[in-house]
Amino acid sequence: MLENTDTLLALAEIAAAFAGFAALVSVLRGAGDPTDVVHDLLRLRLVISSSVAGVAAALVPVGLAGYGLEPDLTWRLAALLFLLFDDGIIVSFLRAYRPVRGTFPPDRLAVGLVTFLEILEQISLVGIVLGLTFGTAPALYVTALIANICQAGFIFVRFVGSA
Repeated sequence: MLENTDTLLALAEIAAAFAGFAALVSVLRGAGDPTDVVHDLLRLRLVISSSVAGVAAALVPVGLAGYGLEPDLTWRLAALLFLLFDDGIIVSFLRAYRPVRGTFPPDRLAVGLVTFLEILEQISLVGIVLGLTFGTAPALYVTALIANICQAGFIFVRFVGSA
């Protein structure tokens, strides 16, 4: 059992709540202005996919630890999977954004904050994968999860605020 299983499970619950709230708000909000629909759908997709990845990433170390792996290996494998989830979301978002780029002004505040949080997340995870943690892999992993949840939360707030 990992030393911070309770923290990971709590973060999974928070990420799941964002996914659920985003889906609920999108249903209650309706279609809205047609010019904003594409932008809103991109934000909604990003919130839900990031949140689901956050849930999975929070649960992966717990599942891996159940196999009796050494903690260092558990964290490295979990970080590698988290990077794959996260980078898959980024690639998917960029592909979805490319056809509509320029049809609405970018949310510069969101781009700046999310980019900063993404860099923090990626550095934390890459450090774990490369074994450059010096015993801080659990803390770095939780840092990456918190950065992921903050990204989803901020985009969710911008989505709700654009109504």
